[in-house]
Amino acid sequence: MSTLPTINGLGTDWWIEIFDETSKETTQIVFDDLRRFIHAFDVKYSRFRSESLISILNDTRHLLNPDQDTIDLLQYGLRLFYETHGVFNFLVGERMVQTGYDALYSFTPKEMTVDVPDPTHVLTFNPDKILLTLGQVDLGGYGKGYLIDLVAARLTDKHGLKEFLINGGGDMYATAENGKPITIYLEHPTTPGTYIEETTLFYEGFAASSTHKRRWENGGKTYTHIIDTKQGDSSLNGLGIFVKAPTARAADAWATTLVISAPENHQEALIAGNIRAALYDEQQKTLRKYGTF
Repeated sequence: MSTLPTINGLGTDWWIEIFDETSKETTQIVFDDLRRFIHAFDVKYSRFRSESLISILNDTRHLLNPDQDTIDLLQYGLRLFYETHGVFNFLVGERMVQTGYDALYSFTPKEMTVDVPDPTHVLTFNPDKILLTLGQVDLGGYGKGYLIDLVAARLTDKHGLKEFLINGGGDMYATAENGKPITIYLEHPTTPGTYIEETTLFYEGFAASSTHKRRWENGGKTYTHIIDTKQGDSSLNGLGIFVKAPTARAADAWATTLVISAPENHQEALIAGNIRAALYDEQQKTLRKYGTF
């Protein structure tokens, strides 16, 4: 087993464990490649970088001659909007800036002047152009999970590795360790370092979400990094959500969705997507599970 040095990307630290037998030389090659790969994704797609494609699209309202990777990334956001019946909306960028969750992390809210639009009405794809007429793209709800899946594919396809665990700031994808599931721990949403329960991952993604992670107050009002677009404001749901899914991107997006909207509202989609969830109620001190979690 080898653990790669920590890699920083998308505003968090990444830990990658490789359970295949590898030489020091191979491990170094893998680390150097993944560090470049994660950094390139960050530069290309982070809303917090003025030169990124996402910032260019938000500022100019179009992207000329986009590559297929970018098209796939944005179309996945549209797919999530459909699957969650509009609860997950990745055009929350401008509203997040207005709440104070901006590139400078000012946490200084501004006047709320913009509604979050329906992406199916304002985002269009032409052969040579992507057009965005309203709103601003923010990939925070699924971008990290999306990149984790790309890293997993790279470990397998480029480097020929089979058994590993990718941890991008708490969002994960795991294959196996010596052919067996990998044990992980569900962290308490309000008490870091305290664990509620253990579970296992076996060729699947995992994500957790809670409005306690990024919460700030200004002018007597509480804000969080999760926007309930149907209510038009920060979600203040105090629950902790843990999700397992076939991919890290699905786990990431559904963890965000289920903080806003209860699992009971999405039973059909959860079953269809093999999405399993556990909901921790801080007041009741209970962990309620949906599906084979």
